[in-house]
Amino acid sequence: MYFFIHLSPNGGDLVLALVSVYTKPDPTILHKSHNMLWSCEYQGDSALRFVDVKTIQSVVAMIPHTPAIEGSSSGRFFLVEKPGFDVAIMAGVEEDIPDNEGGEGFPS
Repeated sequence: MYFFIHLSPNGGDLVLALVSVYTKPDPTILHKSHNMLWSCEYQGDSALRFVDVKTIQSVVAMIPHTPAIEGSSSGRFFLVEKPGFDVAIMAGVEEDIPDNEGGEGFPS
């Protein structure tokens, strides 16, 4: 995701995000990894698209990698959902959630 833009056409409210669209996962790598490694190619500026932020279902990271599988090309990226979330959980980072009565967070 590159940036967000807020528009107000005809008195309405529209928020868009500029995203980069990658290719579909390589079918050989996907099959050999039992549908675990989604290895895609970056398509550059020609694949930039504006999307309505209300349609975004998940935030992912595309991590560069060079698979060592016959016939695959270099310059590929693999998909990681919720980057950093698992590290935050392992590190014990918790968010205080106010209760209904005193406004204080739940005890850790």
